[in-house]
Amino acid sequence: MLTNEMPVIGGNALNNVFGVVDTVAQNPVGSLWTIPALSVAGGLSLVSTTGYGSFLTVKYLQYKGTANTSTVQNGPAPVYYTDETFSTISGHYADSVALDAGIAGWMLPNSGSTSGVGLGSAFTSAVLLNGGLGTYVFVAVEGFVPKARLAAGAQGNAVTGASGDWTVAITTTVLRPCGYIWGSVTSNIGDIIATVGMY
Repeated sequence: MLTNEMPVIGGNALNNVFGVVDTVAQNPVGSLWTIPALSVAGGLSLVSTTGYGSFLTVKYLQYKGTANTSTVQNGPAPVYYTDETFSTISGHYADSVALDAGIAGWMLPNSGSTSGVGLGSAFTSAVLLNGGLGTYVFVAVEGFVPKARLAAGAQGNAVTGASGDWTVAITTTVLRPCGYIWGSVTSNIGDIIATVGMY
């Protein structure tokens, strides 16, 4: 399902897709939604006009890794499909069904403190893991993602999946990029254009 209507985001601290950490699925798992990057409450509210006029395609997936990481990240971070259903994800690279090629996109809920794109200290690994039951989150697959978590890099670099937890690496080879760094990178945080694909 690919739609321009707004997905169900429930009541969350940010009132947008960056704040969704559902314990029970509120949207069809695997559904795709294309939303404006800057919109009124119920959409994606950013803190500046960066990205205004762009779009973001998100996929609603279950976070439930087999070897989960102990910490969440301070920006939207890379996650990987754990099986061939394209419905379950993990931030742990070793859980990936296809290693680098198994990248699902950029998980939007994060512990960053940027208003509108980060939940701050309220978002912890305990909240994400939900006692081992997992949660349902939005993952960016195409479009502008502000304040994303990057291991390194500079404006214009292409990034691809990489070994480690919540990790991408700069690529100059034929590997399929999962995104391009759009803005400057400060403390491993930068704006990106996600190019994962809508599968």
